[in-house]
Amino acid sequence: MNWDALDASILGPAFAAGLLVLFTHVPLGRVVLRRGIIFIDLAVAQIAGLGVIAAHSLGWEHSPWAVQGTAALAALLGALGLYAFGRRLAEIQESPSPWPPPGAYSCWPTIPMAASI
Repeated sequence: MNWDALDASILGPAFAAGLLVLFTHVPLGRVVLRRGIIFIDLAVAQIAGLGVIAAHSLGWEHSPWAVQGTAALAALLGALGLYAFGRRLAEIQESPSPWPPPGAYSCWPTIPMAASI
């Protein structure tokens, strides 16, 4: 590692921005976790990222096809796992929106939800 490349004028603002993101996202993340919300697309993307890390750990970084294949396989396996968990744990998933109240509209799918605008 080249220690001369650690320039405080470059790393300082990046570190400050990272701290700002940390201090703003941790409270929001706690709310999301408390409510049990999982954003499936982000979860699958992170699992694909783990596939890239696995490919690099196995020494496949010089083969783009191997890296992409490992990422795709990890994403597919992760999506399958999330699907399986979703089917098994359906009773603890977030409940549907309480709006509109049951029986409020006879043709609900065709009426825009003006209350949410």
